[in-house]
Amino acid sequence: MEDSIGINNKELKTKPGADQLAKLINNGTPGCSTKKIPLWLVLLDNVPTLTMFILGALIINQISTIWAVVFMAYALFSVVYFWARICPFCHHYASQACPCGYGVISAKFFKKRTDKPFIRVFKNNLGIVFPNWFVPTGVAIYLFITQYNQTLLWLSIAFALIGYVIIPLISKFVGCKSCDIKDECPWMQAKNKIKDQMARNGTTVDGKKIIIPEMEEQVGC
Repeated sequence: MEDSIGINNKELKTKPGADQLAKLINNGTPGCSTKKIPLWLVLLDNVPTLTMFILGALIINQISTIWAVVFMAYALFSVVYFWARICPFCHHYASQACPCGYGVISAKFFKKRTDKPFIRVFKNNLGIVFPNWFVPTGVAIYLFITQYNQTLLWLSIAFALIGYVIIPLISKFVGCKSCDIKDECPWMQAKNKIKDQMARNGTTVDGKKIIIPEMEEQVGC
């Protein structure tokens, strides 16, 4: 017999750990969405990011071409790292419901994983992309102080507009807004709805109330 969230009662112990509970729930809920994100939305999510990478490299190129190439290589690496370390835990893995299209790409190169809650994995690995914003910004500030020029000015304006305005707005009002699992995403400052719902409903297994350890992660869809 299965309960309302699809966990086999024989598999679930009275006091499951956070990782075990996440694995059982994730295994019991494959494919949280059957919708297909249109190509224009995938491009809208990715083209500005690629443009920002290029602008960042052009800013760094004002100091060193070698470091500009290194930055571009790191930026592309951070995307692949995202596919490898975050996407396999996401419910949109191998699904066209992923707003940025990463779910389909990740499935071609990396195996699905369910041993950790998605929200924990997301929090622990998201920092890999931060240098793509902060390094060009730091270099631009340094150059404004030491060797200001018109090219730097326009590159910096374009980078700031795309990186700090357009991309966040697209995420908030288009990509993340339409994502089925946005409540699990730290980027959207979601709350743990599954834990609260279980606490309110007093979920039980074989007549015994499930005791869930305090945890920050939301599991399931």
